[in-house]
Amino acid sequence: MIKYLDFLLEHKFWGKTIPQFLSWLESKSNSHFIICDTETSGLPSDPYEVQLTQVACIVTKYNYASNYFEEIDTFNKKIKLTESTLKLMENPNYRIKAVLNFNHYGEGGHDYYEEENVLQEFFEFINQYNNPILVIQNAIFDMRYLNTRNPIVKFNNEVLDTKQVIQLFYLPLLQKLAETDDQSMDMINKIGKSNRDNGLISSSMSKIGPALNLDMNNYHDAISDCRITTKMLNNIVLFLKENQDLDIKKYQVERIKNL
Repeated sequence: MIKYLDFLLEHKFWGKTIPQFLSWLESKSNSHFIICDTETSGLPSDPYEVQLTQVACIVTKYNYASNYFEEIDTFNKKIKLTESTLKLMENPNYRIKAVLNFNHYGEGGHDYYEEENVLQEFFEFINQYNNPILVIQNAIFDMRYLNTRNPIVKFNNEVLDTKQVIQLFYLPLLQKLAETDDQSMDMINKIGKSNRDNGLISSSMSKIGPALNLDMNNYHDAISDCRITTKMLNNIVLFLKENQDLDIKKYQVERIKNL
């Protein structure tokens, strides 16, 4: 079992071809893929200063042959603001109120629970399943909070970071096709470049989702983002399958140098 930090730091997909990635994915066929997302009270580098405000996931059974994610169960809980967060909200230098509004906090008549309890419940929920794979967009962000906000709970599941799939396979394939295909170039232009990607084509779900014509309604609500991630991955894998014979190494190397 590959622990989440090992997965993220060893870069096991760096330099791999599309068929090699698809072969890995096929080896996981009929596994439980649990698509996860979290929302927080902000974005500082210190996860002890920022709390989780929502934890959600969709449990799916993935079939590679049909590229189908069969939804089995869901988890979705909003979290009470801690005393520390409430105190920070009084400081005008913190944008917590704006962040909470952006993340739909307080909408929809949800119940709210203690953060540590939610993480414990989420941990137990995940572990109902045998060696599930966690699927997360920009996994290093979410896993950092999941593994620091409850001193007892530690998630050591294998992780598939859809952001890495986008960076190392989807976008390089688009660039390769764009050498001769105007539609692929139009797609690249629609996604646009990003400073967060060091000036390269954006790997943000906020850009990839609309380019793929996905329904982005309620984006930045954790359970909604889980559904967007599922549909995004489904579309990307189909695209990779259809074009798996192309050599994308040139564009992968460009991306890796900037990661």
